Amino acid sequence: MATHILFRGPQERNDCWQTMFAKALPSVVWHHWPNVEDKAAIEVIIAWKLPRDYQQDYPNLRVIFSVGAGVDQLNLDTVPEHIKVVRMLDPGIAKGMAEFIALHVLNIHRDTFHYINANKTATWKQLPTKATSQRRVGILGLGNLGQVAANSLLALGFSVNGWSRSAKQLEGVRCFSGMEQLEAFLSQTDVLVSLLPLTVHTQGLLNNKTLSQLPQGASIINVGRGEQLVTQDLLTLLDEAHLCFAVLDVFEHEPLSESDPLWSHPNVLVTPHIAAITQNESAGKVLVENVLRYINGQTMIGTVDRKAGY
Repeated sequence: MATHILFRGPQERNDCWQTMFAKALPSVVWHHWPNVEDKAAIEVIIAWKLPRDYQQDYPNLRVIFSVGAGVDQLNLDTVPEHIKVVRMLDPGIAKGMAEFIALHVLNIHRDTFHYINANKTATWKQLPTKATSQRRVGILGLGNLGQVAANSLLALGFSVNGWSRSAKQLEGVRCFSGMEQLEAFLSQTDVLVSLLPLTVHTQGLLNNKTLSQLPQGASIINVGRGEQLVTQDLLTLLDEAHLCFAVLDVFEHEPLSESDPLWSHPNVLVTPHIAAITQNESAGKVLVENVLRYINGQTMIGTVDRKAGY
């Protein structure tokens, strides 16, 4: 019996994935939204954001695959329990994220942002350097992305700490867990990297109280979700020189407003949510494998725990 899949996304990605599925799973019938004749036939939706009224339009929907590592954009509270939600565990995403994090940890470590600002005033001033082993990088979130990023930073010689809600072990990384260990983790972090998913527990987590627990002169890289960061608290701590630099790739409202003060702050780098982009080829292979698991009644890789929110 054929499995009908609906993809909502750009034409280039549609063409790539449709071709991959045709070769690997010829029994799958592929549809590119909004072109669906028999909506009742759709069992699987692959999308970043869901079509409006999808529950009414696709009554036999059984699985939603997010094309990204996050699923908060799907609003899990509105997705019926009988529909499985699966996040994307694309090795291409993890590699891209690790590259972005390593790039900007190095930029902070080697004072690149200081020198960019010095260029604007033609200021020739050499700053002292230190070994990577003397720079403590703390990763909030030790899931798949956090673990790949940690290993990349370890390979560069950085001292790496990690924090997660539940206890984890990762070779070479000093691991902290639970809210009771968050302050100890932050107090030993020179560069904070947030990779946390957005949940009720992480919304607004990066605020004046928590960011003040970082050592003076620390910097932050946020590639998790914009809603986790209280922007005004960050700006205050930057202006007070408690924090040094911030690299922000995610924001509560995207695209970021042209009038937002983050754009003009000399110690903030804004990037337009590009830290990790789903790679068509590698992500397509993950989707093919997971759809095959669905067809065979097996557990799909990346299935979301509704209670945890990721």
